[in-house]
Amino acid sequence: MVRPLALSSFWSLLALACTPVADGDDPELDTPDDLAEAPGPVHISGPEASTCSGPRPTELTAIDPAAEPDQGQLMVAAGDRWLGLPLQAIRYDTVVVGTLAETTVTQTFVNPRSERLEAIYSFPLPDDAAIDDYWIRIGSRSIHGLLKRYAEAQRTFDQARKAGRTAALLTQERPNLFTQAVTNIGPGETIEVEIHLVQPLRQRAGRYSLALPTVVGPRYSPPGAVADASRITPPVLPAGVDSCVPVEIAVDIDTTLPVADVASKLHAVAVTQRPQGVSVALARGPARADRDFELSWRLAGPQPRAELMAQKTGDNEGYFALTLQPPQGFDAGSSRPRELVFVVDVSGSMRGAPLDTAKAAIERALAGMRKDDTFNLITFASSALSFEPASVANTEDNRQRALDFLANARNVGGSTEMLTGVAAALDAPKDPERLRMVLFMTDGYIGNEVDIFTALEAARRDARVFALGVGSSVNRFLVDGLGRVGHGSATVVGPGEAPAAVVDEFYESIDRPVLTDISIDWGGLAVADVAPAQLPDLFAGQPLVLHGRYTGALAGNVKIRGKLGGADIELPVRLADARVHEHDGLASMWARKRIDDLSNYPFNQVPGPLFGPRWEAVVSLAVKHRILTDYTAFVAVDERRERQPDGTLRTVQIPVESPFGLDMSPSDEGSLGLGSTGLIGQGGGGGGGGIGYGHNSGEKYRRASGSSGQGGSGSGSGYGRGAGAGFGGRGTRVPTVRQAKPEVQGSLDQDLIRRVVRAHINEVRACYESGLQRDPNLRGRVALDLQIEKNGVVSRADVAEDTLAVNTVAPCIAAAARGWRFPGNSGGVVTVRYPFVLEPG
Repeated sequence: MVRPLALSSFWSLLALACTPVADGDDPELDTPDDLAEAPGPVHISGPEASTCSGPRPTELTAIDPAAEPDQGQLMVAAGDRWLGLPLQAIRYDTVVVGTLAETTVTQTFVNPRSERLEAIYSFPLPDDAAIDDYWIRIGSRSIHGLLKRYAEAQRTFDQARKAGRTAALLTQERPNLFTQAVTNIGPGETIEVEIHLVQPLRQRAGRYSLALPTVVGPRYSPPGAVADASRITPPVLPAGVDSCVPVEIAVDIDTTLPVADVASKLHAVAVTQRPQGVSVALARGPARADRDFELSWRLAGPQPRAELMAQKTGDNEGYFALTLQPPQGFDAGSSRPRELVFVVDVSGSMRGAPLDTAKAAIERALAGMRKDDTFNLITFASSALSFEPASVANTEDNRQRALDFLANARNVGGSTEMLTGVAAALDAPKDPERLRMVLFMTDGYIGNEVDIFTALEAARRDARVFALGVGSSVNRFLVDGLGRVGHGSATVVGPGEAPAAVVDEFYESIDRPVLTDISIDWGGLAVADVAPAQLPDLFAGQPLVLHGRYTGALAGNVKIRGKLGGADIELPVRLADARVHEHDGLASMWARKRIDDLSNYPFNQVPGPLFGPRWEAVVSLAVKHRILTDYTAFVAVDERRERQPDGTLRTVQIPVESPFGLDMSPSDEGSLGLGSTGLIGQGGGGGGGGIGYGHNSGEKYRRASGSSGQGGSGSGSGYGRGAGAGFGGRGTRVPTVRQAKPEVQGSLDQDLIRRVVRAHINEVRACYESGLQRDPNLRGRVALDLQIEKNGVVSRADVAEDTLAVNTVAPCIAAAARGWRFPGNSGGVVTVRYPFVLEPG
């Protein structure tokens, strides 16, 4: 699969063509002196985040945990010792086109010991993403991962492990939580693991947002209720232990429309205006992996009624994503009277900034009620407490008493028994004349999400449930699921962030009629397997996004039918008027949405036996489209065998950062309410609802038709600007491959050419890294002369310039280029001189 965004000639002929990627925007790939156009101005916005700088640990040596650290480093308990760990860096590279984002996550592991190691690491990814590709790189060798049924992937990994081969395994524990194992990391060896994913952007009232989670928060699992509790609760570094694996993030927003009002919730970012869109990077350099990255922006100009993305896979067929905007401007009128129920998580993990933020949101919400509203306030931790047995009138006295009740609930601590909160909010008697609206506020640090969804669906009746995730690393699978199952919506507010905007958004939604009973008349458009099959209700400013397969031309009229405020409405949408983009990640995104429908997402997420044709359809679809699920896994194996003389292999577990704003210190009310704390180095074990990470090389649990599951996983992707790693004795220096200004003769657009080259940049880097094996300081410039035929085939790729001291690199790059495929064109042969600047870092 070409990454990213390889365009077909069919789509380039559309009158409403897609917006090309501004490849010249990439600081790693481009030489500023050679850019055709200078970048626009840079502005910095967003709050300060903790940064990571300085050298990474070069030895896996014993560390005194009580000593003041002189540099950040991950540590692991080995008996009575603390050891530095092999995870060295994480990088997120994202390209946004239309309503989709493609991201490559690169994780770098190094083994500074004289023995072979196995690294096990838990990490988050977006809960709504399609994870569809995976690579590992060892020195100059690149190994493409295979997507297999879980049991087969596990067997492959186990066999490689026992045979002394380097291998990586990536498994899904939850839609937003993954485990990676990289086994047989040789002495002194550096390994890069890359994961490729496609995710939809969130849209609300014309504002787009992208969320990239970076840290797994500690999760409470009720005793005996979560079979895989040990796999979703990695060890957490104890309070006071300094750790810093640097996280780099770069986002390119590719559009011909002006990008306005770029904002970051939890990181300071530098925003550079480009000829087509903007580039966003962390303003202060690499950050700690202790908070999620969330970016939002607006596109200038009026919002279109429809936005179409398509991927052509044959002469007359392909995949599409259609975004339809609901009608605006309807007021509440004489809508049904309301009962508002506010439910606040006051468990230990909410102590401090998260609970302060939730309290500020409640104060704003109480002040924003209508005069005729009734309300109640419920807090929950190990049990639930109600402000009043039943909802009360909206009076100044009742509002003040509710705020006093919440103030007294601070620092209660206790376990996050969310089921008690669900029951208290939905089982209480209600006025049949009023519509019950429930707003949950929580960080979502629990492991029994499916139990919550099941209880909510059973008790909801006609209530609508909204969720406000509070914190720096919210469990978005739970928060989004509450809104989805509750026929409401969900959003997130960071610790300390002013909650006014999200509370106002909540009222904007419930103050207006909801578009219900939605159906789609596709007219003459031939579509199949449209997802979601069950169309949700729509609130003000909330678009409907449909994924499907099509045959024939994407043309004609689509009609949306539904009820608005009880009245039947019909909204015609002319596809000819839609804003059109092309994206070759749509097949993966459709497959993920189709799998969600077939597996009754978000309910069936706990590993269990496969049964029936429906589940076989899920697995077959996942394997066909290379989509990671509970029942599939990525595995990559290096075929070389290198065993230790005594056959030993040390397994190390990589602890995660404590999420920003989360108070990990003990309190009078107990420690976080997470059971017997399993903070690494302070006692382990996952029993009794604790968060100890129980993995070891022998841990097994049953998953997918009787297969055994061992804790690790690994992943990667062959595309992206992912930072390199140390190769050939160079430690962890990062080699860079920069694209300089190409010279193009012919009708093929320069930006399209740069896009294709960018998609193949890892092949260029692999050639360069082979030269670095011979000369760690190798640097210079290579230019290729390419001849591209009308059908996009490269018929000639010659070396035009080579200043490198190692003469094998340039021919290697030329050989790789002969396999590249460019968009076709009607203007005849195109010749290109394409330069690369190579630096060891």
